Amino acid sequence: MVRQARAPVLKPSRYDGDENRRVVLEAALRVFSEVGFAAASTRAIAAAAGIEQGHLAYYFPTKLSLWQKVVEAFARTGEVHLQHQLAGDALGDPVATAWRILPGFLRTFADEPRLTRLMLQEFSVNSERQKWLVEAFGTPVWELLAPLFTALSLKGYLGGSRPEIAYFSLIGAALVTFGNGDLIRTMSGADPADTHWIEAAIAHMIAPVVMVAPVA
Repeated sequence: MVRQARAPVLKPSRYDGDENRRVVLEAALRVFSEVGFAAASTRAIAAAAGIEQGHLAYYFPTKLSLWQKVVEAFARTGEVHLQHQLAGDALGDPVATAWRILPGFLRTFADEPRLTRLMLQEFSVNSERQKWLVEAFGTPVWELLAPLFTALSLKGYLGGSRPEIAYFSLIGAALVTFGNGDLIRTMSGADPADTHWIEAAIAHMIAPVVMVAPVA
């Protein structure tokens, strides 16, 4: 029987509080994304971080508070990208704007597939964690992109779909595609971590957004 290699244990510097937090958050992201919130234990997270469970509680008193800090530490990149790129007259040419900002936004899903998998898990189940994610991350991103999708719709793009349909189809495609790398490898033999594969997937996701509505 061939043993699978264990994930490396992260060992923080004993006296560096910031470094300890970083290592714990990294380990927690790995564990939460692999087994989900319910199955993840603080004991397993502490072991993955290379610290005692009591030491983990010193930084994060509950599993929920640790989970929230993990999301906050890793999930702002896409929102920040949009805030920077949507400044000024971004809606004058919505198609050009879509091609300018959406690839970078979608790339954040591919760049951190563990977080994407975690988000996919949590957005799929009604819970207090889902409500918190929607309020803290989902709604702000939608509010940033809604004017662009509305402008595209008014100019006859989105393939004739409503703005919210096109938006959630795009987000859903990114979550499912970039949050299921192992499944894609197993089923198709493709390498979803390959740069060319990622760029092709992003282009495919954006294509319906800039598609002209069919003539009735």
